[in-house]
Amino acid sequence: MQITQRNPVDNARPEFCAGRKVSETHKALLWHLLNDDPTCPSRMVLHAIAEEQVQISVTLRQINRLRKAWGLHRGKGRPRRSGGQKKI
Repeated sequence: MQITQRNPVDNARPEFCAGRKVSETHKALLWHLLNDDPTCPSRMVLHAIAEEQVQISVTLRQINRLRKAWGLHRGKGRPRRSGGQKKI
């Protein structure tokens, strides 16, 4: 009976359900973009990433998760008027 050995290259790949991972350098770029303007919508961050020279494959969900983890999320709901002025 022959014993099968796993190829070490197979262990280097992530598991099937692990999903895509964001590298540390890409996280640093995202941190820079989100820290510059925390009120910027995530869709606009995606457009800014697309215009960068370095291509990052990141999803909207990943950006939102990183925003929450870093405490850079926008307030919930419609933006309020500055100074508490009401429409007359």
